[in-house]
Amino acid sequence: MKRFFQPIAAGLATALLALTPVIGHADGMPEKTLSISTSGKGGAWFAVGTRVIREVEKANPGLVTQVQTGGGLTNLRKIQAGQADIGMTFAFAAPMAYEGIAPFKEKHDKLTYLGVLFPGYLQIVTKKSANITKFEDLFDKRISAGKIGWGGELMFRLMLDTYGMDYDKIRAKGGVINHIGTAQATQMMRDGNLDAIISGGSPPSHPKFAELSLTTPIDLLAVDGAGLDKIFAKYPSFVESTMPKAPYKGVDGGFRAIGGAVILVAKKDLSDEAAYSIVKSFYEGLDGIKADMKQLKEATFKAALSGNKGLPVHPGAAKYYKEKGLM
Repeated sequence: MKRFFQPIAAGLATALLALTPVIGHADGMPEKTLSISTSGKGGAWFAVGTRVIREVEKANPGLVTQVQTGGGLTNLRKIQAGQADIGMTFAFAAPMAYEGIAPFKEKHDKLTYLGVLFPGYLQIVTKKSANITKFEDLFDKRISAGKIGWGGELMFRLMLDTYGMDYDKIRAKGGVINHIGTAQATQMMRDGNLDAIISGGSPPSHPKFAELSLTTPIDLLAVDGAGLDKIFAKYPSFVESTMPKAPYKGVDGGFRAIGGAVILVAKKDLSDEAAYSIVKSFYEGLDGIKADMKQLKEATFKAALSGNKGLPVHPGAAKYYKEKGLM
């Protein structure tokens, strides 16, 4: 709530300001700063996270915000360690961190749930000239698996395990594994130095892949039905989805895929006012955000709680959802 003072005298105004606690933000947030951990610069998560926190800034004049680079798993560790206030992650990974399930070595008990940002998809982008038509064709190729700490990289390792493969076996077959960001990976594919890019939690139209498709013929690899059945049976936390049709130039889509929500989580001691303002700013500004950001075209308020698989909902977010009849 903003405070207004009559300009009776400069000295009186100065005295009043000196004695008045700084609130200043639209929803009474006690925080003066707010940080969000996303992905690498140039990635879809970085763009979405930047827009999310910009909406919070607009609702809270005077708030200083920071967008950090990170990854689906890294963000959970950063929040637990107090290095970020909020972060983006996968719906399947957050409960693993909360319960201390591998690859997390301890319970991340400082995590709380805020909401779903958008439905994500595991995308395996291939260069058409590489002739990759089935998952096994990847085993001797030049691959960007994503950075260590990114959820998509973990998903790819788990998929390889289902097929009895790992990075060392790929290297033994003459393949190459790169742990790089999306922007660098797309440039390497454009330059002819990469055959496939693994991207977990991507929106149906990732801006970097859309840009790549304009200059380089690409495709999305559809894992065969039997392979997907094995993956879902071994890792039930993975969610089955359908890749939207025509996501990129020259790419059909429309096949079975590994999906799941990309969610926003917060540290437990984030104020109720801040959590309330974050979800309110995002969901009430969603129509305008979607008009500006094609990658959020599938986001809906009705799905806000659908990505929670075991985290406590932050009380501030819960207050908003109760007001809107969602809880």
